[in-house]
Amino acid sequence: MAPEKEVESRLQRLDRHNLWMWGLAALLLAALGLAVVALTLSENPGDVAERLPAVGTRPVLVGGLCALVALFCLYVLIKQSQMQHLRAELFRAQLGEEVLRSRLAGLSSLFEGMTQVGMQIDLDAVLETLTDHVRSAIGAEESSIMLIEDPPGELRCRAVSGRDAGFIRDARVRLGEGVSGWVAQHRQPLVLDPREMKRRFPSELKPGRSIATALCVPLVARTDVIGVLNVSRQDGGPPFTSEDARLLTVFGAHIAIAIRGITDRAQEAEVRQSQKMEALGRLAGGVAHDFNNLLTVILTYSTNLIRGLEAPGPMREGVEKIRDAAERCASLSKQLLAFSRKQVLELSVLDLNTIVRGMIRLLERVIGEDIELVVMLDPGLRRVKADRTQIEQVMMNLALNARDAMPQGGCLTIETANVELGSDRSNGSGSSNPQVMLKVSDTGLGMEAETLAHIFEPFFTTKEQGKGTGLGLATVYAIVKQNEGHIEVASEPRRGTTFRVYWPGVLDRVRPVDGEADLDGSEGGRETVLVAEDEEAVRALVREILEGAGYTVLEAPDGPHALAIAEEHRDPIHLLLTDVVMPGMNGRELARQLRARRPELIILCMSGYTGDTAADPGMESGSGFLQKPFTPDRLLTTVRNALRSSPLAAA
Repeated sequence: MAPEKEVESRLQRLDRHNLWMWGLAALLLAALGLAVVALTLSENPGDVAERLPAVGTRPVLVGGLCALVALFCLYVLIKQSQMQHLRAELFRAQLGEEVLRSRLAGLSSLFEGMTQVGMQIDLDAVLETLTDHVRSAIGAEESSIMLIEDPPGELRCRAVSGRDAGFIRDARVRLGEGVSGWVAQHRQPLVLDPREMKRRFPSELKPGRSIATALCVPLVARTDVIGVLNVSRQDGGPPFTSEDARLLTVFGAHIAIAIRGITDRAQEAEVRQSQKMEALGRLAGGVAHDFNNLLTVILTYSTNLIRGLEAPGPMREGVEKIRDAAERCASLSKQLLAFSRKQVLELSVLDLNTIVRGMIRLLERVIGEDIELVVMLDPGLRRVKADRTQIEQVMMNLALNARDAMPQGGCLTIETANVELGSDRSNGSGSSNPQVMLKVSDTGLGMEAETLAHIFEPFFTTKEQGKGTGLGLATVYAIVKQNEGHIEVASEPRRGTTFRVYWPGVLDRVRPVDGEADLDGSEGGRETVLVAEDEEAVRALVREILEGAGYTVLEAPDGPHALAIAEEHRDPIHLLLTDVVMPGMNGRELARQLRARRPELIILCMSGYTGDTAADPGMESGSGFLQKPFTPDRLLTTVRNALRSSPLAAA
């Protein structure tokens, strides 16, 4: 039998005993009263007086009866006291039952929370869900989770639920400081009331925010403390107990294990994504190489035809459409190279705030009038070292993605801030680096977990056929990785999407992005140019353009032929214009060998595939790069700019 049932049965038996005992006491008191009345009669008529005891024995009889009634009353009082004790035990048992039921309900809620997070890899979304369930389960008005982040010794609030969340959202504390820092350092739960808070942690008491009772427990994964879990009540209610601390400590251990598992899964997913992108990048780069060779020919000849057809007419319009289509193909080719991380970067130290301000009007036109653009810039923002064009491309792609997610209008928010990220999110150097965060948030449709897992995959799109290439976010991902950055995304259906892009920060002062202005190449030249290109159509095109501008052109289909021509040619060769990717001998090796024979030679590379060989062609100072496809004007301008540094050309 349960303890409360046994106590209730004993109370019922005592109640029955108590009932007849009080009845008997009433009868005795009535008899005593009658006896006292009879014994105190001084004169009795007739036979009544004869039947009464002698006068000397009356006090003894009265005293005995009184003593008997007093003893009986004492017995009843003792039994009544026992009943009160049993009633108190029953109340405590019932209260314990209610507490147990409450704890079971809390455990059920916590278990439901753990079930909901499941195999998710979005840590911020998981933490928000868990704080909601903890607050509901333990009957708190506020709950929060703070995690230890790099640099070691600092905790940051990653999730908060309940009242006055703004007081601690994104708050940071060091180990040993405040309630959270003390718990993380000592690995012990802490239960506090207002008196203890005022005595031990007066700095935690903020104006306008009272705490009636608080509880903080460590989050321990295996043997490491990774953070703390806080709960509090502000408007009274029962204080937290040591039992609450034990319950929350156990659940905190499960939270810590879940966090560690999510972190591991996220890293594994990122590795798999990188491997997938690398494989597709190799394929895209190879395709782009041949594609850009063909586009170079199309763009050049279409441009020449347009110049020859000065009068407007159907023929000129047709050629212009050919050129426009080729330029669109060239843009698509650049996107392929961007997500495959095979673009040549023009790195410079930039002010991200300046770039954002410069794009506001363009973004407003792109997203439309029904979407509000909100910009919040950190005035103390660090500089970043990156490619300006690529940063603008990232912002544009994220803005277009947000616009498509808000067909009925909404709000697009762009923020910048300084952050500190550890080696697990940086370039793998093993040290913590300063980062600059670009945050792009929308209030749109949001995404489910299944969609979220594929958004950075090339050619993956949720749009209707013909309305999206599936390269926008894949390009963003590749650009960020190519610049040694990091990208995170958080989204839920009907709750919008937030992208956080982290660029490596530098402390250098901003330098001008552009160097000296390009010289006009239309004036041509008299120098000798050796052209090494394995694609015959491109080689013939380059020779035609350069010879038309007055240059002397030597052409070779590959590296060995170029070496042989240079060996036979006794006059000066001012510039080597070489394709990077050629069979037998690539542009790097050709340039190295020719430089050894002709130290004054200027090197200019051209390629439609900018892999490792192109990005770092291994050529000393004086080398340049020409991206395919190019127009005749761009070719002549690039050649002229390269030759201006040649001592032979100057002579």
